[in-house]
Amino acid sequence: MDTIFSAVIIAKNEEIIISKTITALLQVTDDVVIVLDDRSMDATNRIALDLGARVYHKSWEGYSANKNFGIDKAKNDWILCLDADEVLDDTLVLQLNQLKPDVSNVYEMNIQTYLGQYPVKYCGWFPDWNIRLFNKTVMRWNDSYVHEKLVSKNKLKHTRISGLIRHYSFNDEAHMISKFDYYAKLRANEWIKSGKKPPIIKQWFGPLFRFVRTYILKLGILDGKYGYIIAKNEYKLKLKELKYWKEMKGDA
Repeated sequence: MDTIFSAVIIAKNEEIIISKTITALLQVTDDVVIVLDDRSMDATNRIALDLGARVYHKSWEGYSANKNFGIDKAKNDWILCLDADEVLDDTLVLQLNQLKPDVSNVYEMNIQTYLGQYPVKYCGWFPDWNIRLFNKTVMRWNDSYVHEKLVSKNKLKHTRISGLIRHYSFNDEAHMISKFDYYAKLRANEWIKSGKKPPIIKQWFGPLFRFVRTYILKLGILDGKYGYIIAKNEYKLKLKELKYWKEMKGDA
């Protein structure tokens, strides 16, 4: 396949979904780069290699650093940057194969997150348009350790591509709790490293507001029991961020 895209994915212990992710990408590119966390313990490496991906083992230096490492390994300038648990749907594959990208543009794709087998429709999680295709000559990831962001010195036009990225983020609620705990520690560590602290109003009311925002204002109630599970765990996420921050700065 002669394509203009390279796909770059950072991964760790993704054997459950990585084959679907790579198989979908191979419909639009023959250059799939996997930056595999060197702490990964499962079959992700073997599965990716068997499917023809190029795998680079790397110690964890943060989302931005590891993604930029992968971008530097890509053969092409146009980068499809997906999470390891994100799968292009058929419509998006068709659109990408017909696309003639312009270097003055970045391209957004709509991501639908799954909780188990349920596609979340509300909670502020959907629709969720994010840049997933860009040209590496004009755009890179910033230096944030946790909340990475694509930045450019150029003024770029944002173009949306129809179709969906199906994001199989959480196998079940237990998996969500584990991931949110990890994210809370990362956020707290980021506050400590940057010397910043959450505003007092966020410390007092942040967790409760997050629940109300997710379940009521963002209509999570319409997602039924899944909306409640998400709102409840987002509330706990905000509590944990503050808890870990206080522990790390020695207030515990």
